Formats: sequence, structure tokens, C-alpha cells
Amino acid sequence: MNDNRAFIDSLGEKIRRVIDDNRRLREEVARLAEERDGLVLRNRETEERARSLERRVKTLETAGAFAGNRADNRAARLRVNRLLREIDSCIALMNK
Repeated sequence: MNDNRAFIDSLGEKIRRVIDDNRRLREEVARLAEERDGLVLRNRETEERARSLERRVKTLETAGAFAGNRADNRAARLRVNRLLREIDSCIALMNK
């Protein structure tokens, strides 16, 4: 009878540990999910800022090329021509 009681007590203790571990792990999962969501948001904001800065750099390069020397003027003309081709292709797609 004592052996059965010891076995039941041991089993009860193991069950309590499993339940405690489960609760702790659920809390950790929730915390990590919040952290992940925050990092995803931060990553999106950083990527958008990088895209914005890249657009600004291209604009400044183009503006600077018009005010600069001949080599810069050539680069600016090439950029403007590329932008015009993109506009033309957009217009062609809209007309389809």
C-alpha cells in the first residue's frame, strides 16, 4: 500500500511540474510573440526609411548632376531618359 501511495505522490509531483512548465512556456511564447511583433514593425519602419532615403539620394544626385560638371550632366540626362521611358511604359500600360 505504501508503494502505491509513493507512486501516486511521485506521479502527482510530476504532473504539477509538467503543468508549471506548460504555464511557464506559454508565458514565454506570448512574450516572444510580442517581441517578434515589435521587431517586425521596427523592421518595416526601417525598410521604409531606407527606401525614402534612397529616393532622396537619387533625387539629390539628379539635381546635383544638373548643377555639376559635364560628366554629371551626362549621368543626369541618362537618369531623366530612363525616368521618361518608365513614364512612357506606364502610359502604354494604362492605354491597354
